[in-house]
Amino acid sequence: MQKPRGYWLRLFGVGLGFFYILFVVAYAWITADMMISPSHHPICCDTPANFGAEFETVTLLTKDGLKLYGWYIPSTNGTAVILLHGYGGDRTSTLAYAKMLNSHGYGVLLYDQRASGESEGETRSWGWLDVWDVESAIGYLKSRNDVNPKGIGIMGCSTGAEIAIGAGAQFQDIQVVIADGAHYTTASDSWPPYEFKDWVGWPVYPFLITFMELKSGASAPLSLREAASLITPRHLMLIVAGENGYEQVRAQSYYDEASEPKEYWVVEGASHCGGHLARPEEYEERIISFFDEPLLK
Repeated sequence: MQKPRGYWLRLFGVGLGFFYILFVVAYAWITADMMISPSHHPICCDTPANFGAEFETVTLLTKDGLKLYGWYIPSTNGTAVILLHGYGGDRTSTLAYAKMLNSHGYGVLLYDQRASGESEGETRSWGWLDVWDVESAIGYLKSRNDVNPKGIGIMGCSTGAEIAIGAGAQFQDIQVVIADGAHYTTASDSWPPYEFKDWVGWPVYPFLITFMELKSGASAPLSLREAASLITPRHLMLIVAGENGYEQVRAQSYYDEASEPKEYWVVEGASHCGGHLARPEEYEERIISFFDEPLLK
């Protein structure tokens, strides 16, 4: 007896669904391996000396015994900012921000995150463990005679932005958090999808994060929504690229959870973490003003 057309359509649909789920799980499993693998590489050849700044080489010791290597540019106004790079990058990618801050008297601490650049560690963790490493950076700044312990801020780009938000929630010594291009740290942060293509690909995220947790032995201390809500009454600024609607949706949700004082800025014409390139003068003015208000009072 010949099967009706509907039977074959249903069978095709079931098969297609099965292979989609198989693809999602396999893709997430393979990608998780890539995401937690170390990103060690030498640091060459840019340094703060490129823009005429004096600096010191520093070593931060994490609670689990890893050495994180970086640079510190001394403060001339009693304040300092911790700079955090994106995933798989290193401290040199934050030099543009360091130059801007240094020109206004801020001390700047920039370092390679664990398992990145020249820093020790064999496992990256999507920034989850790096949140706790910020405590070592805070301790270093508080030990310095040129820094007022009440004058510490933090700024990050991409995953560095996510770490900055998480650290701001955990450590009260951080008075100002500026996060440029934060995406997500948990599956709940990635919901809801933005466009049709995001709906199709969204199921990857819960699997990817679960597999990274299993393989790295770490997990996010908090979702970014939860972390943003805990920064108040300290200052939070969220910056997003005007060319990235997905990024805007994510950041808007974090902004909505936060309380005053807070600021949300969409940089028109900018790509991910490219605000300082698209609108350099306005970017500098906004960043410095946001740090100045609480840190220099």
